[in-house]
Amino acid sequence: MKLYRPAEQVLTLAMNRPARRNAVSFEMASELLACLTELHACQDFRVLILTGEGSAFGAGADLKERVHLTPEIVQRQRHAGLQIVELLEAFPVPVIAMINGPAFAGSLELALACDIRVASDRAVLALTELRNTGSFPGAGGPVRLTKMVGRGRASYIVLSARQFSAQEAFQLGFVELVVPHAELRERTLALAGEIAGNSPVGVAAARQLIRQSVDLDTGAATALSQAMRDPLDGGDDYTEGLTAWLGGRSPEFRSP
Repeated sequence: MKLYRPAEQVLTLAMNRPARRNAVSFEMASELLACLTELHACQDFRVLILTGEGSAFGAGADLKERVHLTPEIVQRQRHAGLQIVELLEAFPVPVIAMINGPAFAGSLELALACDIRVASDRAVLALTELRNTGSFPGAGGPVRLTKMVGRGRASYIVLSARQFSAQEAFQLGFVELVVPHAELRERTLALAGEIAGNSPVGVAAARQLIRQSVDLDTGAATALSQAMRDPLDGGDDYTEGLTAWLGGRSPEFRSP
């Protein structure tokens, strides 16, 4: 794994096996899990960008390694994958998947667990498990896709195991932004900067509401929204936001 800070409030975590198109080996899965666990406790950044080194976001599990692993080790790796996507989904700050190239199988499942997906126009995305391993994606991809794009489109994506261009993924609803490849880093950092400049406590509450309301009816979701919104009124960020707006300046939110 490679970790760097492209901006004061932004961290980038890159999967770093470019020679293998960032295929997830057992060792890499363990490293990613450990790194995310450690970052989960940090409070010195406001946005995390997840990407891959080289020309690929990620090729999924390293199948060349997997054929030599015992069933017990394969299961341990799959369980680590589940822990990783759960960590991403419960991460304390927004996570942006910067999809710089092919994103297949388990690597795409990582992206699906992020808050936002920004893809290069060269990216290709696919859940290939039914074709390549004879089993469905095991890190919650079908579940997240169904919530994201609906049952019919999720069935199309998972059951066909076909490869989709970034633009097709955008049209199907599992990529939020497609940009020219040469502008990917700049555009992703700009988005991260916009989010990092907003109220951290407000962003955290909004993320929680967005994720939890998916499973609630309208009445319950509205009640949850009100319960989460009330404590924000009159807080430090509320006061700073209003004061900055009235003074014609950018707010300086200091909450963690």
